[in-house]
Amino acid sequence: MIADVDCTQDSAKKLCEKYGVQGYPTIKYFSKDTSEMGEKYEGDREYNKLKKFVTSNSKPPCVLATLEHCSKKEKAFIEESTSWDEAKVKEELESVKSQIEAAKTKHQELADLFEKQKDEAMATMKKSEEAKTDLEKVTKGVKYKINIMEQVTKKKDEL
Repeated sequence: MIADVDCTQDSAKKLCEKYGVQGYPTIKYFSKDTSEMGEKYEGDREYNKLKKFVTSNSKPPCVLATLEHCSKKEKAFIEESTSWDEAKVKEELESVKSQIEAAKTKHQELADLFEKQKDEAMATMKKSEEAKTDLEKVTKGVKYKINIMEQVTKKKDEL
């Protein structure tokens, strides 16, 4: 299912708050692998890229017992891991999960830093625009004086 929610509408604000949507547009997806809050989609927003994402994330999972729906990559991993004992499987599972968690943490830290820097940059840009307006006012207010004084000094230099 694909749904479109306009978070600027009063009727949708509770839903957007519930799922943590703060910036617009935001694309979120939900699957058995995401939390109930969903995951923010960070990929390309071009139709074919979105379609590929949906297709690859909506296929039925690989069934270990029958190898049904298993890709070549999944089958190769199954073959590789059949000799592992239960302790090795648990160790590898924890290792992979910790790698994912570390990557998620790093991504979140950088996303938070970006948001902070973006806010600071926007504030700096606003100050820059205000300074430019002030510069234009000052320049406009004294430009005629500069013109007159330069002519006076030029006349004195000629004498």
